[in-house]
Amino acid sequence: MGEQPSGKFVWMGDENSPFPGFTDIGSCNRKDCSAVLVSGNQDPGTVLGIIRDFCSSETPWLVYCSDENIEQWLDTGAAGFIPAGTSEKTIRATLHGISKLLESASTRNPLSGLPGNISITSSLNSVVVDGHGLAAYFDISGFKPFNDYYGFSRGDAVLRAVASILTENLSGYFVGHVGGDDFVAVGEGNDFVESVKRATRIFNGRAGGFYSGRDHAAGGIEALDRSGEFRFYPVMDITVSIIDGSGCSSVEELARRAGLEKKRLKGELLPDTVASFLNEGDEIPEYHDFADWLRNSEPDTVEIKALIESAGILGDTKMAGCLIEILNRENDHKIRKSAARALGNIAGRDSEEALKIAMKDSNAHVRTAATMALPFVLGRKAGVLLKNAVNDGNTWVRRAALRGLGISGWQGAAEILKDELGKPIEGRFWLNHRQELAAALEGAAFLGNPRLAGAVVDILRENPGVKKKIVWKTLLTLGGQICVDEMLKTMDSGDYFDLLQQLDRFDPHGVSARLLEKLEFSFTGIKLKRRSDRIAVLRFLGRLPGKASVRTSKWLLDSLDKTADPDEFEALLESMKSREVTPRGYDLARIIDRVAGNKLKLTRKGIVSMLRWASTGKYALSKAYLDELLRHDSREVRIAAARTVISLARKQAKQKKK
Repeated sequence: MGEQPSGKFVWMGDENSPFPGFTDIGSCNRKDCSAVLVSGNQDPGTVLGIIRDFCSSETPWLVYCSDENIEQWLDTGAAGFIPAGTSEKTIRATLHGISKLLESASTRNPLSGLPGNISITSSLNSVVVDGHGLAAYFDISGFKPFNDYYGFSRGDAVLRAVASILTENLSGYFVGHVGGDDFVAVGEGNDFVESVKRATRIFNGRAGGFYSGRDHAAGGIEALDRSGEFRFYPVMDITVSIIDGSGCSSVEELARRAGLEKKRLKGELLPDTVASFLNEGDEIPEYHDFADWLRNSEPDTVEIKALIESAGILGDTKMAGCLIEILNRENDHKIRKSAARALGNIAGRDSEEALKIAMKDSNAHVRTAATMALPFVLGRKAGVLLKNAVNDGNTWVRRAALRGLGISGWQGAAEILKDELGKPIEGRFWLNHRQELAAALEGAAFLGNPRLAGAVVDILRENPGVKKKIVWKTLLTLGGQICVDEMLKTMDSGDYFDLLQQLDRFDPHGVSARLLEKLEFSFTGIKLKRRSDRIAVLRFLGRLPGKASVRTSKWLLDSLDKTADPDEFEALLESMKSREVTPRGYDLARIIDRVAGNKLKLTRKGIVSMLRWASTGKYALSKAYLDELLRHDSREVRIAAARTVISLARKQAKQKKK
């Protein structure tokens, strides 16, 4: 008869119950009721109200009566009836069977018809976690973009197909549907493994049939990714992870292991840590764990440094205590240096004292690593320590301190950096001075204080050996009126190559409208020979706030006929869009003529921008060209073309109504 339901069987009637051990309806607990047997001598409407009051709406109830009034009872909501005079054993078996049947149905996935999470958890616990069986976790790679692309109806068809394939090929084994594109099968032995592999092969062979002809031929689809950009997704396939329950105490642990196995099968990097390597348990590793690894594996210095620095790169916070001990106890300065670097990357406040001590280490490499780490650990509080490190006897430490001052954001950092930027070369090693000056420029850029712009401009004019692109990078990051004035002077001089290469660093917000107008006038008044320079200027103009001036608008519009490079043309269209420059009536026709005559090749984004104009209905767009775009290889273009068709049709319909 199977496992008895956890709830109780309830009798509802004035006469004695036909089965022993019943619970009266008046004392029924909603959560503790498996099924109700109702006397046929009751009024059907009254019975339904009482059951709703005392039991769950999903609790099955049957009628104990002759078959004379059964239709009326069934219409009221009864799940069935038991003829009067039926034996006690048969009554209990019937109640048990229907309650188990409805319980099973309520936990099944409504789409696939397969058992859901309650049944899955029960099977995994009994067969895999507590037994010797295997769990196969199925995941459909590329299902979400497919579902977004084709719609839920076709996505549901895929899920039903998977359920059917798994059911047919895993007959005799448990198959469940977790939800979405996640399925689970449970079984034992080689036959189970082979059945899983066979089901996987069958789906992967059929998957291409769910795609339209064009997409099937292309081997996949173009769909939006999480960042809102179109990318190519290959035809779906199933990834299956087959695992046992060794070492797992719960279904959750089993699922985590399956997730790691799936990543491994897909070639993804597993989320391993140095802490779990040194101590395989869940405990925090200590120095003796590190020492045991050194003794047992005998790694060379390069391998030791690599492992230590990996802890920092991975942000392995459990390694902080061990790294502090390594920094304090290891004799090899190379290893101490790596420990200091790792602590800086982890940036835990508990490493503060160890790094302060390391700032006084006899080895300059260790002091440098500690100096680099401090601003990440202490923030502004590192300022005083970094101020002292600026006067260290080693140039590497001084450079780290100058960069660190900017990163820390310390209030006194600006004055120290300003002094360093203005130091004369006399009496100093020229190479060290140049590199320390470059470090001070980086520190100034990190700090972002516009008051340093004057000192940076002086370096730009004096040219003490630092590359101009580094100076411009700092000056453009600082911004402000001094920066704009220098930009204008440089554009007038014609020596603007390094400026244009760093132009994306400039933040126009906060600059007065008058100065921005001057910049627009300057940048649109020069003829640039290099394609990269022209693109840099177009992107710069597109980032300026507000609507473009009349002069800038004309310059952008006139550039439409002069621009032939696809990437440059794309930058031009994007700039026009962001600055609200509307094309003239004949511009679109000229672009299409140039494309048709192979004089201009538009990028995908360029075509989409052009279609945005066309969708307004203000511009003529040949039906033949629009029809061609509806069959374009890029889905992004096809979508834009389809929206244009709808927009134009809507406008045409409105005009006819008028």
